[in-house]
Amino acid sequence: MDRAVNKHRTITLYHQYVAGALINIVYVVILLSGGTTFYNLQMPEGKYSNNAMNGTDVMTYVVPAGNFLTYGVFGKGTVPDYHRTIGYPMFLAFFMKVFGEGWLYGVAFAQALLFATIYPVLFIINRELLGGTDKVFYQSAVFLVATGCFIVTTPIVLTDMFFSTIFSIGLCLGVMAIIRQRLIYLILHVAFMGYAAEVRPTLALYPVLNAAVLIIVARKAGLLTKSHKIRSWIAASTIALLILCNGPAIRNYINHGFFESTDIVAINLYDCLMVEVLFLEDKVDVYHAANREIAQISDVEEQIKRKKAIAFEVFLRYPFTTIGKIVIHAQTILLRIPWRETAALAGVDLSPAAYEKLSPKQTVAIGAFGMATTLLYTFFYILFVSFIVRALRGGQVLFGLTLAAITVYFLFPPFIAGGGFRMTLPVIGIIALCAFNELGRYLSPSSSSS
Repeated sequence: MDRAVNKHRTITLYHQYVAGALINIVYVVILLSGGTTFYNLQMPEGKYSNNAMNGTDVMTYVVPAGNFLTYGVFGKGTVPDYHRTIGYPMFLAFFMKVFGEGWLYGVAFAQALLFATIYPVLFIINRELLGGTDKVFYQSAVFLVATGCFIVTTPIVLTDMFFSTIFSIGLCLGVMAIIRQRLIYLILHVAFMGYAAEVRPTLALYPVLNAAVLIIVARKAGLLTKSHKIRSWIAASTIALLILCNGPAIRNYINHGFFESTDIVAINLYDCLMVEVLFLEDKVDVYHAANREIAQISDVEEQIKRKKAIAFEVFLRYPFTTIGKIVIHAQTILLRIPWRETAALAGVDLSPAAYEKLSPKQTVAIGAFGMATTLLYTFFYILFVSFIVRALRGGQVLFGLTLAAITVYFLFPPFIAGGGFRMTLPVIGIIALCAFNELGRYLSPSSSSS
């Protein structure tokens, strides 16, 4: 009987993956077949220098990858980079080496296949971690596909969905390691999480939350107090991840003498949020004066520290303006439909100037659609919060607090500088599963009376 159930589950996971892969591949083919979208997907160089990728972070990954093939170093020349981690440039360098000038197409289709694993991974997380039904998963999957969350960035050379997929696979393997008590899953869990940390420098403190997740799963399976092996696994994996997830900081310490994963946090605080606050306060001259001061500092670590210090001085001086900008960034990240990115790739002008040229009917239609989208997402996040509150009220304190902490851990830092829906990708799948789980409880008479 158990074998039949496991076989059925394997077939289900296979079908989920194939469906996701086909959707991604069709999407990539459509975009590469279109004149405008093909143009906008190329690297912003030469005749493509003014395409939609111009001004994005794309080249900050492509250049280190190419540099590695020439000099054997992820950086500039023989100097290692401290701005970007090496995980994604390493991935790109592989395709540059194998496919030569056609590396971009290899990356696009490889990502289409890789990103499709998110669906069976979420299926397992839903069952084993969240305790959701299969119906909840399929409802969530339809929502995620309909909104384009895991689809629209498939052919784009950025780390967001790549990181989210690797991270989610790692999370899934950790859950399976405890449930099935298989050491190979634990080793793979640590490996995928460690690699995810090399893709984006956001996991330095995550091992603490990861330990909480494993404890929750072990407790749910009745293994936490009964199995010394499981407790040892959780402790060992936590120690290993504390080292691996700080790999970027260790690399910078070895190469540049400072223990920071990247200077991106300082840039987001100083060159993004602080500048926006000063602009609104008509104090941009403060930024220019600070730049002159920082230009006199040659040490990178001191530059990072000084940028952070100056930024927080401005935030404390203008707290309400700062909070207002963070709220606006949060809105652009949480409440905008992902297909907007595809529209931009298709050449649709989404600027305020283009909006002003629309007819009254078009303005009303777009406004109504935007309002509907905002309300839909607002309701979606309210359901997620309700799920957390219900867990806490039901005595599942560690479970509820861990889910809330993981969500805040990944979402709040992007609120500093913005970045669009792609910043939700590490947690949007879990949020969807929780939200539809909660929606089902509200709609089911039996659950409301229990």
